[in-house]
Amino acid sequence: MEFIIVDERISEKCERSLLKEGFTLFKLPPDPDLGEAVRSHPDTALFYSAGELITTADYCNAAPYFFSDLRNFCPNVRITFTSDRRSAKYPEDCSMNALLIGSRLFCKSESISDTIKTLAEGWSYEICPVNQGYPACTVLAFGNRAITADRGMARALADKGIEVTLIRDGHIALPPHEYGFIGGASGVYGNKVYFFGDLMSHPDGETIREAILSEGFTPISLSDEPLRDLGGIIFL
Repeated sequence: MEFIIVDERISEKCERSLLKEGFTLFKLPPDPDLGEAVRSHPDTALFYSAGELITTADYCNAAPYFFSDLRNFCPNVRITFTSDRRSAKYPEDCSMNALLIGSRLFCKSESISDTIKTLAEGWSYEICPVNQGYPACTVLAFGNRAITADRGMARALADKGIEVTLIRDGHIALPPHEYGFIGGASGVYGNKVYFFGDLMSHPDGETIREAILSEGFTPISLSDEPLRDLGGIIFL
């Protein structure tokens, strides 16, 4: 049984598709300290790597049953609670938002949790500072390739030898904001790249599809709905 963490606001169509793919869903409850758009986003409320799930103690207090269930069903997942204080104001909302590609961790040094930095050093990850506070939101990474509309992130990734496909801004829903981001609208597991909605609803859908196929991955649209940024998927 494969467990995943998703935003509790996932559509019924996307949820059914993930169930058919063999996943069991943990729906992430809202963190009252975060802004409305991202308060249930896995890539903003949590950080996961090497079997360790990291979040704030305040969030655990706000959603105790979620973490209790997680411990019961996924005993091999270690959960670390930090003393970080979050708020809806940037950059106090991005202490967990970091992008891991191989052994490289891209993050905004001034805002990322010190706990993540310490653990990353213990895992021998190379910490790559970037100006973007939401690298996990803005980038879809698979293999040694990445897709993003953020040109600053594109330069930082290319400097580390990662092949980057640039797409245009927008065309991904993130209410109440004008638009969301490709990283938050997707998740990668095995050789599949899952999308919250129809990949071809994006004007660069064919470019994204070709980039994914070129790396030996398969794009999967979870529904016929427009793409939506739900903070990605954490695969436990």
